[in-house]
Amino acid sequence: MQAPIVFTRVSSYNLRMTIQLDSLVSFLDEALRVGAFRDVSNNGLQIANSGSVSRVLTGVDASLRLLKEAAERGAQCVVCHHGLSWGDSLKRITGVNHRLVKFAIDHDIAVYAAHLPLDAHPQFGNNALLCRTMGLTRVRPAFEYHGETIGFVGSYARPITFDAFCARVRQHVNDDIRILDFGSKTVRTIGVVSGGGADMADQSVALKADVFLTGEPNLQGYTFAENAGLNMVFAGHYATEVFGVRALAGLIAKSLRLPTEFADFRIPY
Repeated sequence: MQAPIVFTRVSSYNLRMTIQLDSLVSFLDEALRVGAFRDVSNNGLQIANSGSVSRVLTGVDASLRLLKEAAERGAQCVVCHHGLSWGDSLKRITGVNHRLVKFAIDHDIAVYAAHLPLDAHPQFGNNALLCRTMGLTRVRPAFEYHGETIGFVGSYARPITFDAFCARVRQHVNDDIRILDFGSKTVRTIGVVSGGGADMADQSVALKADVFLTGEPNLQGYTFAENAGLNMVFAGHYATEVFGVRALAGLIAKSLRLPTEFADFRIPY
């Protein structure tokens, strides 16, 4: 059963009627430093439209559901974290890929994706905003992934209990979390990598973090945490990656004065 969609409308004054797609793409490319990242995602514009945009919809995944919502709400562009083009995934446009690409083209919807650039961004990125949401201070970039630094590590001014930290995650990120309490009962330094960051738990130990906060659990992460005596909190791949695309909705509305919404599908994975 699908959870109800929650739309976040971003207000801005003196809204434009339309801008050129190229202008939106150039703005996002520069703001997110898309060209500076090596990534399996083909970041940036993945599908063009006929050339103009009067409304934008952002979301975590470039799913058929997001594309249908864009068409329903009159958006000519979707901006997402997980796009449609990964490596040579669109080398042959068949099956599900054909359905997605055809729907976008038939409804004149452009697709723009920002994967690692949105994880890593110090202002609009998933991990920086997770740190801010969790009230961490002295936040600095950390966690290398395929040569790119995409996460952050931060701390609390005073130690708190691990139970109190988990309560904050439930309150501010996702109330459905999984906990590995193999470490200290009192914590202060927190490593943060959104999404599927469990494989980077070893770097959390090297950073002397008391807790590693990430999204999606896996067996490798569990075994490492147990062996290393590390606390880990899995708050959901989706739930930890709504922050960036929601922030981008605000950035687009404020900077380009385009009507922009964030669509939250509340996916429990």
